[in-house]
Amino acid sequence: MRLNKLKIHLFLISTLLYGCATQDFQKKIETSEIDLLKEESLMRYNTNRLESLDRLEKDFISKALLACHQKKFMKGMTLLAEQMHQNKINAFYWNALGTCYSLNKEYQKALFYYNLGIEALPMIRDQSKVLAEATLANNIGLIHLNFHRYNEAYDSFKRANTLIPSFFTPEFNIAQLYLEFNENDKALEILKRLQTKNPDDIDTLYSLSLIFYRKNEMDKSFAAISRVKADYLNRPDIVGLYAYNLMKKNRLTEAREIIEKRLYADEYNQRNKYLLEEINLKIKEQSKLEKN
Repeated sequence: MRLNKLKIHLFLISTLLYGCATQDFQKKIETSEIDLLKEESLMRYNTNRLESLDRLEKDFISKALLACHQKKFMKGMTLLAEQMHQNKINAFYWNALGTCYSLNKEYQKALFYYNLGIEALPMIRDQSKVLAEATLANNIGLIHLNFHRYNEAYDSFKRANTLIPSFFTPEFNIAQLYLEFNENDKALEILKRLQTKNPDDIDTLYSLSLIFYRKNEMDKSFAAISRVKADYLNRPDIVGLYAYNLMKKNRLTEAREIIEKRLYADEYNQRNKYLLEEINLKIKEQSKLEKN
């Protein structure tokens, strides 16, 4: 297995991109230019990018994984089931099956198959063994994350990062864990390093802005969130932080407009509703002062 197949075999689910939030927002990215993890994480691909990749891939594992990322779980699992007998000692096979179950939110089954992949590692005799182990370690970390087993998640991400330091995604996941527990300086150290690899990555910019907001360095927070492409202001986490920054700069009308346009049902966010109420209150107070 060559390392240039990384984009097919390292499928990672970044679930903590907004540190203290419990909501699970979709974070699809349309173009590779603003995607730091473009070679590592199909979770960030939108429908068009997945379909384009689907036309290029030929092997059954890649086809199955792409189908599962497109939520075509029956198709993906059928492709894998047809090849089970020939792949009982193939760690990448068990990783693919585990990933399909994970994407379908069947996390206990996913962990079972990832562990079968770990058991199959001794059967790999070439350099792809390290790739398989790092992939499985990261994905197991994401399962732990879903069950709020944070220490185990950290250990798994760290293991993946140690095995292949050039992988961005395990390191990014570690940064999100630090954000979850307000270890902002530790997260900042990682994110600044990742930013040098892709200065325009959407989630890196958002995470940096969030850290600076927590540190009350609002100019830096605004500088980071302002670089997010306008198309991604439909994400409640991003629009909320952007609007808050506008409010702090007393650009109240802009802040109100940007939230009002994006309080539609499927991405409605209670935090943003409260923020909108606060902005409207400030606008009223400002209007009264101007009249006086």
